Amino acid sequence: MKDGRFTGTKTYLLANWPRFVLLYLGMVAALIIIGISAMRGWLSFIPLATAVFLILIYFIVAGIWEARKRFDFDGITPHHVLFDMGQIPATERFAYVDLGLQTPPIGLSRRLTTGQVIVIDIYNPQWTVSQWLVRWRVQQKPPPNDPRLSWRDGDLSLLPLPDESVNTVMLCHVAGEFWQDGDRLALLQEAYRILKPRGQLLLAESVRSQTNWLIRGLSALNLPTTDYWRALLQQSGYRVRSEKNVSGLSYCVRAQKPTPAEAQQLSFKLEF
Repeated sequence: MKDGRFTGTKTYLLANWPRFVLLYLGMVAALIIIGISAMRGWLSFIPLATAVFLILIYFIVAGIWEARKRFDFDGITPHHVLFDMGQIPATERFAYVDLGLQTPPIGLSRRLTTGQVIVIDIYNPQWTVSQWLVRWRVQQKPPPNDPRLSWRDGDLSLLPLPDESVNTVMLCHVAGEFWQDGDRLALLQEAYRILKPRGQLLLAESVRSQTNWLIRGLSALNLPTTDYWRALLQQSGYRVRSEKNVSGLSYCVRAQKPTPAEAQQLSFKLEF
């Protein structure tokens, strides 16, 4: 299965069509106001309507740019950034926790030889309320029959793998889709359970960055900060080993599960 150059952007736009339709209708309304104001001599309305028109164009272009950078194979592809940060061997068997987007794990599987991506779909409409996920999932074709891919259904509090069974768990823009802090914590703790000691959690999330402020405007207030994710990882028992901010769009972290002895030492340090 070969992806087109703009496949990710098209899928994103279709999944978020209400947002872009509203922006487009706002542009049309602004143009109508400009036209009527010009005909009737209401010159004071023209600068305001023009400013609104330009702002709406800006947010449409910014949204398309974000989709292009995040979801097309020649963009920043945060899942590949995480793969490189984790230095995952081509023979590795690792878990990729997904919400049914499919495209990222399929792309990662192409970097493997005898390795395998265990894709765990934890989507639940009661916990992940974003409607764009529903529309994205509807567009997905049946996954390819590839021995490098294993598809499983799971739950944020029950990933279908035994304790300490994998060296790597990847969460790429997944935890942030859960609105409750307790749900995010439960997911990180469940990933902790299936990781082997000194195994790694690879996490990517959108945070309050200058780029996200410019793209999303005031809605960027809903995004957590980098300090929030560090604290949540520490609360779950992880040690943050490396961090990377990719184009201001994705905050990528490699965190490690300590051995029992290291975890005990860490708890002593936290107590003091």
